[in-house]
Amino acid sequence: MLEDYANLADGLLALYEATGDDRWYRETTALADAMLERFGDPTGGFFDTAVDAEALVVRPRDAQDNAVPSGGAMAATVLLRLTALSGDPRYQAAAERAIGSVSVLMARFPMATGQWLSALEAAHHGLAEVAIAGDPNDQATARLVRTANLGYHPFRVLATSAQPVTTHVPLLRDRFMLHGRPTAFVCRNFACRQPVHEPEALEALLAGT
Repeated sequence: MLEDYANLADGLLALYEATGDDRWYRETTALADAMLERFGDPTGGFFDTAVDAEALVVRPRDAQDNAVPSGGAMAATVLLRLTALSGDPRYQAAAERAIGSVSVLMARFPMATGQWLSALEAAHHGLAEVAIAGDPNDQATARLVRTANLGYHPFRVLATSAQPVTTHVPLLRDRFMLHGRPTAFVCRNFACRQPVHEPEALEALLAGT
């Protein structure tokens, strides 16, 4: 089911941001690609069942967010977050098509489309991208990571690596440790502000995102 793929992808993406382990990023992108291939509707949005599932009279597509978000809303949310880390336009386009496919539903029934509205806001607001180059065992790196994680920031993604050149995460590939010190970059669409070393300077940059 779509919701299984989407919720697992969301959890693995959170695990990547918490650990900086490339494995979880790779697993997330694999699930995202599978969602596009197996559940995508060519007219926009997603079906609840895979293309190779049992054939039904009508292929289900429930867009309502209930006690848990709908599969389509979570898929759109994950794809937007992946866009900010990968720069892959396929993810952005698929998320925007999915959101557009339920625009009437969101306007008429906002209480039943909470996660869709969150995805819409993320698409409209854009996501701040925080890339930190530094050894995770270095206390200076840890302080930057803690600063990036302070508070609740649904429109922010975080990527960290001790070896940005060899990482699988595109957001990190052009980042570096300035003067050999752990360094944080705050970016939008991969265009970054001046890199900083100190948590206070990172906090000030993030305040404007």
